[in-house]
Amino acid sequence: MYLEYILLALCLCSLALRATFAESPAMQSSTLASNIDDSIYSLSVSTVLIFSFLLWLVWSLCSGRLSYRPAGTEIGLAILGLAAVAGVFAAADKRLALTSITTLLAPPLMALLLVQILDSQSKVKLVLAVIAALGAVSAYQCAEQFFFSNKMTIEQYEQDPQSLLDPMGIEPGSFQQFMFEHRLYSGGVRGFFTTRNSAGSFALCAFAAAVALFIEKLRDRRSDSAGRRYLLGCGLVAAVILLSLLMTRSKGAIAGLLLAIATSVVLLLFGNRLRPYRKIILAACTLLVIAGGWAIARYGLSHGRLPGGNSMLVRWQYWRAAAKMYADHPIAGVGPGNFTHYYPRYKPAAALESVADPHNFPLSLMTQYGPLGLVGFLAMILIPLWRTTSPGAEGSAAPRGSGQPAFRTFATAFVIVIPIAMLLVRPFLMDAAPGESLEVMMYVIVTMYIAPAAVFVVGFVLLAGPLGGRAETARKKQNTHVVIALSCAVLAVALHNLTDFAIFEPGISTALWAIMACLIATNARSSQRAPLVLKAAPAVKLSVVVMALATTCIYVSYVLAPTAASTAKIGHANQAVSAGRIDNAHRLLQKAGEDDTLSAAALSLDGRLYLHHFQLTQGANPDLLLRAAESLRTAISRNDAAFKDFERLTDAYCTLAEVGRDHEKTDWLNKAFDAGSRAIERYPGCGRLHSKLAQVAEQLGESRTAIEHYKKAIEIEDEYRGQFRLMYPEREKIVSRLGEDAYQLAIKRMRELSEPSQELR
Repeated sequence: MYLEYILLALCLCSLALRATFAESPAMQSSTLASNIDDSIYSLSVSTVLIFSFLLWLVWSLCSGRLSYRPAGTEIGLAILGLAAVAGVFAAADKRLALTSITTLLAPPLMALLLVQILDSQSKVKLVLAVIAALGAVSAYQCAEQFFFSNKMTIEQYEQDPQSLLDPMGIEPGSFQQFMFEHRLYSGGVRGFFTTRNSAGSFALCAFAAAVALFIEKLRDRRSDSAGRRYLLGCGLVAAVILLSLLMTRSKGAIAGLLLAIATSVVLLLFGNRLRPYRKIILAACTLLVIAGGWAIARYGLSHGRLPGGNSMLVRWQYWRAAAKMYADHPIAGVGPGNFTHYYPRYKPAAALESVADPHNFPLSLMTQYGPLGLVGFLAMILIPLWRTTSPGAEGSAAPRGSGQPAFRTFATAFVIVIPIAMLLVRPFLMDAAPGESLEVMMYVIVTMYIAPAAVFVVGFVLLAGPLGGRAETARKKQNTHVVIALSCAVLAVALHNLTDFAIFEPGISTALWAIMACLIATNARSSQRAPLVLKAAPAVKLSVVVMALATTCIYVSYVLAPTAASTAKIGHANQAVSAGRIDNAHRLLQKAGEDDTLSAAALSLDGRLYLHHFQLTQGANPDLLLRAAESLRTAISRNDAAFKDFERLTDAYCTLAEVGRDHEKTDWLNKAFDAGSRAIERYPGCGRLHSKLAQVAEQLGESRTAIEHYKKAIEIEDEYRGQFRLMYPEREKIVSRLGEDAYQLAIKRMRELSEPSQELR
């Protein structure tokens, strides 16, 4: 029993950390230092969740008798696991694939564990109180950003733009800087998440948890002298979470909320009458989804966009490119997390941005895991929801065992443990602005660390209230209301993520699957489904222990240890670069590449650093270019889907041609042309690549080839400018993606090369 409480604490602490730290999805680019740090953090938390489930399974089986409550997610999880294995073999970037799989599968495994642990309604209430209290913390952060942080960030950017641009790898005057400024001045709030849409999805989960607790307190308001006071407190927290959802201005999240409210009203009023027709309703909903998808596709193909603002224009471009990607990889997809590498191949030339996800969870799963992955993911969600509509056995849930502590006892323990975990761990994850004045440091400590923990405690106390101290009795009707509230929240998040990727962000995913666990556990207790009981023979126990140890060794050897070792060295290399110890940084990056032979990240960074090192020496050491080329070729051998390393290799060869001997120049230019051509194969809609290749072709004397690529670069830039005018008609000056000087040079050289005197070449 004590082990279960320890595992529950690990799960809830992991949820709290993920809900209060902007943890990027695993599909984000792994070439930036910040995202590399995110990868090891995501992997570490996911490891805790996965091995918590494994430990419970082995311990329960070896302790004498395994009592397992089927969650309904097992079949879907197995299917998704098979798709994930196939996806690893299909992936070009296998390290990113393994990290993505781990991050995706950890929350559903946590849900399986929670279903086994949440054997009383009091434990379910505890989890819901934690989720809702974290929703209050997110609301605090949204308010802090809205009233203070956004203004301070704008002031910092206006005083020193590079302090914000450099960590993100954004060059001044580029289109990326324009997009950064556009988001910065839009004033959107995102809480502790990567986007405001993600904050909206989390608010949906937290609001549903608060509503479920509100229903419980509404029932108890007359039987408890303080019931109405705690009902008011719970309602206050729910209102704060709802206000934060509206503050995000996420249209998708608000639409999901309206769907949840409408569905809840229908189920509460007509649920019993509709239950006999549930198969017909399911068939009708399926046909409606198919018809809706067909209508959207037809409209998009006819008009080149979807109805709505700029967000729907770009989403249609994401979806159409994703559909083409899937058509080329229909079996296993491009591999988990590898969408970011393959999207440039299919990206429309006019599209303003490159993305790491199609902003539609079915398309995301189809393109990265294949159809089997989508089937498995949907099965994990829909089968438990379908079971909630099944007629259950009448009667009450079994009363809580006498060996379990009262709710107030373990609620008090958790309200202490979780804030302590937040205060101890979060400072290591977040930048506390070292080197600033004492006043600034105190402000950061209070607002970033102390205040979120304090808000969690206050919110938890208001939400938990007087839920303990009474024996559990039959409350089938009230449990039905809770099940409806949680089911509608899951549907709302799914609807929202038909136009977003928040469902894959670790914080939202963990919260969603915690909601699913509460839903499954509550429904199982109401319907009196008997658990599966297994008594294992000694030989079986030994086999399970051996298999668990083997699984642990394989996981540590191929997933956790290489990533941790490589990430540590990359971090030290970044510090060495900041300190001017570039040679030491090169050694660290080479060792990082040796530690993780599945990852191209360290060697790609090393190649880029060699190019930068060559510029710092003002061309005094051409050997740096040879080393850059070697590192980049090795990186390409580990991941040949990304265009950036091919582009950098092109730059290295072009520079070698400039500084090399005359008889070597043609060889280097031919290599540059080959590398540039392969870069264009992976990103055909990049005007910059076509312009570079045209210049190489010119030096090789291939005028016609140069004309073709100059012409293509101009066409791409013109298409981009047309969409820019469409999306931002109020701006008089267009922010060039190719660069105005490069654009005018391409026009000039194409005209000069097209003169009659050049036709014979």
